[in-house]
Amino acid sequence: MTKEIDWQAIRALFPATEGQVYLDTASMGPGPSTTVEAMTEHLDQWHSGRGQWMDWDLAGERVRAGLGRLLETDAKNVALMPALSAAAGQVAESLPFEAGANIVVGEGEFQSNYFPWANQARRGFEIRSVPFIDGRLSLEELERRVDEGTSLIAASYVQSASGSRVDTDELVRIARANGARIFLDATQALGAIRVPTDGIDYIGGAAYKWLLSPRGTAYLYTTPERAVEMAPLAPNWKTHDVPYRDYYGPPFEPPPDARRFDLSLAWPLWVGLAKSIEMLEELSPAEIEKRDLTLASLFCEGLSAIGLQELYPDARNSPIVSLRVADPEGVRKALAEHQVVAAVRGAFVRFAFHFFNDESDVQRALDALGVASR
Repeated sequence: MTKEIDWQAIRALFPATEGQVYLDTASMGPGPSTTVEAMTEHLDQWHSGRGQWMDWDLAGERVRAGLGRLLETDAKNVALMPALSAAAGQVAESLPFEAGANIVVGEGEFQSNYFPWANQARRGFEIRSVPFIDGRLSLEELERRVDEGTSLIAASYVQSASGSRVDTDELVRIARANGARIFLDATQALGAIRVPTDGIDYIGGAAYKWLLSPRGTAYLYTTPERAVEMAPLAPNWKTHDVPYRDYYGPPFEPPPDARRFDLSLAWPLWVGLAKSIEMLEELSPAEIEKRDLTLASLFCEGLSAIGLQELYPDARNSPIVSLRVADPEGVRKALAEHQVVAAVRGAFVRFAFHFFNDESDVQRALDALGVASR
């Protein structure tokens, strides 16, 4: 029998919910009290000189194991990185180049999932940008740009600005028909909803949003086949098949998997992320996804009553709901006056629902929107 979750008790661990409606996890996930306590304990140990650096470093291994479970893959397929751009850059700089090769990427991608690919033009790659329509990647336009010379397709599973969720089955079909690799940005998904790995070569993401980590933590998933194709761009003391074996001189023996791309850890951040992932797993990723999408759906249902409409009919399949309004910044400021924290991304006002939110947040956001949109 599944244990019933006391969502109000969980909510109490998030001071961000006190006195305001925090609907901006897509910009920055607020830290749970348990995570902040773990980081404070670490800082006290560091401050007093009584901590053990190995214990702090091993927090990274707990994170790797947790990410492996969230992605439903072997933990060895996950590398620990400081930012999404580092993950994408590792892949981008490792792509083999042949004359006539191209990379296909959506023109509306978050820049950390655009610039690493655009930078490959200096190596001779043709960069083919795919138009976005109202914040959504057009797979029809993407397919028109993919051919046998396409080395890689880069896309986000959930788009940052709009919350649009890409059809990965269709993306895989297009890529495989042309022998192209796929890089999927899961920053706006993992921690909130399940991220598929079938047919995906690489998945990267920042952890400071839906995984509720301090900023400065990220990950790179690669299939075993793709991992061995790439040399680490920044080999370091962690680039060992047997970690912590030695710290001086040869031999240089990178692991035959994604661990070869690990970079040195900023310990306080990874201690925090390890604690946040522990919470996510205790609550159950399936239960979190159900709750996030239920709250987003309730919000969508309430929009029509105040004369507004979500961007897409399938917006309820995403934890992010975006609205097109005439004056998005004006609406955001009006919401802030009612203690509703949302974000503006381009022409959209963006709302992000995570498990610490509840039905009262949905109603307060709708009430504030009703006033702000008059």
